[in-house]
Amino acid sequence: MQLRSQILLSVLGITVLAQVVFGLLVYRELTESRGAQLTIFLQYLNKEVAERLTLPGDQYVSEIYLEELRNRFSTPQSVLLIQKEQQILYSAGDIKKLDLSLISQQLKVAYTGKRKHGIIYLDNNEYYWAISELPNKNYQLIMLEPAANEEIQITKTLKQRMLTTGVVILWLAVWISLLLSSKISKQLSEKNKQLKHIALHDSLTGLPNRTLLNDRLKQLFLQSQRDNLLFALFLIDLDRFKEINDTLGHQFGDELLKMVSARLMGSIREKDSISRLGGDEFAVLLPQTDLEGSKLCAERILNAMGEPFRINNIATESKASIGIAIFPEHGDNVETLMQHADIAMYQAKKSQSGFAIYDPTQNKHSVRRLTLMADLRVAIENKKIQVAYQPLINRDRKTINSTEVLARWQHQELGNILPDEFIPMAEQMGLIRMLTLQVLEQAVDDCKKWHQQGYVFGVNINLSTYCLQDFSLLEEINAILEGAELKAEKIEFEITETALMHDLGRAGKILNQLSDAGLRLAIDDFGTGFSSLNYLKNLPIDTLKIDKSFILDMHNSHSDHAIIKTIIELGHNLNCQVVAEGVEDQKTIDSLDLLGVDVLQGFFYSKPLNPGDFQEWLLKGFARTKTSI
Repeated sequence: MQLRSQILLSVLGITVLAQVVFGLLVYRELTESRGAQLTIFLQYLNKEVAERLTLPGDQYVSEIYLEELRNRFSTPQSVLLIQKEQQILYSAGDIKKLDLSLISQQLKVAYTGKRKHGIIYLDNNEYYWAISELPNKNYQLIMLEPAANEEIQITKTLKQRMLTTGVVILWLAVWISLLLSSKISKQLSEKNKQLKHIALHDSLTGLPNRTLLNDRLKQLFLQSQRDNLLFALFLIDLDRFKEINDTLGHQFGDELLKMVSARLMGSIREKDSISRLGGDEFAVLLPQTDLEGSKLCAERILNAMGEPFRINNIATESKASIGIAIFPEHGDNVETLMQHADIAMYQAKKSQSGFAIYDPTQNKHSVRRLTLMADLRVAIENKKIQVAYQPLINRDRKTINSTEVLARWQHQELGNILPDEFIPMAEQMGLIRMLTLQVLEQAVDDCKKWHQQGYVFGVNINLSTYCLQDFSLLEEINAILEGAELKAEKIEFEITETALMHDLGRAGKILNQLSDAGLRLAIDDFGTGFSSLNYLKNLPIDTLKIDKSFILDMHNSHSDHAIIKTIIELGHNLNCQVVAEGVEDQKTIDSLDLLGVDVLQGFFYSKPLNPGDFQEWLLKGFARTKTSI
């Protein structure tokens, strides 16, 4: 049933019910009023009867007296009765037409002790009745009064007027209900439109959401298939958004998404549509667009995203990676097209090329990558990433300087996944901070156990580029160290040159915070990046780690030998400790010893070991003393 019909029937029902109730109340009030008058009159007669009438007595004399009272104080049509135990003893008035036994029965039903007056029907006529208890025990004085013609006329008139009034009220009720239903229907229609808009649009940016994108994509697919037209699908992911959001706050991230949405809208045609899929992911539909048109649009988007975003006097960059899939070349159905655009997007992110066209040759690798990324999130959230330790040996080769902590992931189906594969995934997914803190927490717990056993060396932990953008990092590190009661000087963070050069200004501030807190800092893989004497001069670096690519070939390459020598001398001149990575034989150790390297690390001493094996290695290597090897 429609809303208008429901409202109309409801109003009509309420109106009719109100009329009936109102009529009953008026009728009852009319009868009650007349009955109340009789009750008051009987109370007066009650006193007269009690004073002058002896009960029981002579019936003839009593009835004459009762008739005398009736003539003096009542109307010609009224009847006075005296009864005892439901038996009428005396009567006065015209009772020839009345059946006394019927009167007794009617009054027995009507008189309850609480109700002193009312209406009964005798000989097809209405009579008002009233009863009053006499002082004499078990006697009642009863008065019957026929309903007057004028009262009957009043009742008829009341019925007619109520009927007329009811028709008018019903007519008004119909129009009121129609107007009310029309207004409510209009409001509900507007509300439904609002709810539909909310269901199909992103609340933050106002852009269409994934649901509306899927609907538009299906429609465009059917149209393009029918008319043999091309169209392009872009999937866009913002670079470093997770780190920006975590570092500068969700409010900053929300404002950034609004500004990104505005720039994207300004980069597309009027007939194109853009959607926000969630988080920092967007999609663009380009009807009647071929490969060349897609490239031009992607370049416009990248140019628009190239300018820094300024929010609350803070400037930040948030570039984008775009994956492009063309119908029908890259997919003949909606699901395939979405999947291939997603694969292309990750290819663009991996190559840092800005945008990438779907390449079928990368499909197998990309599917594996997508699977691993989904599993990696679960592994990190459930703390399934394990650690391994590789010791760093002092030049005297008798003591351990520290041990490097390395992350290890044993996939339940694919086996061991190398860090070179899953660490970049964690960075792209914004999980590297969580992973770093988990590795630190596990390493600190193990380090505390070693100290309790008498091994007083510290641990080295790799620090990602993205962690160097997080000003809250030091607070998290201090909380972990305080929980384990471990001194900050026992922790050394290793940073690659590439990470430093990514945003040297911001990274420098965070490194200074870490150094001021007592934590040690090392440059990892030194010599492979864009080495700068400027950051060595200005940053609080404690250690230089020579990349193993120089160490492995130092006997066959004069250049590598010279570079190693230069790095060692440079490090010592800057009061830095110098570590040689990739040491695998005695000959290399001897050569490094002559060059004055401080610390050695490599398979010659130990490959990376899980905590249990590393504990056994410690026991074997330090069988006689815990301070020498």
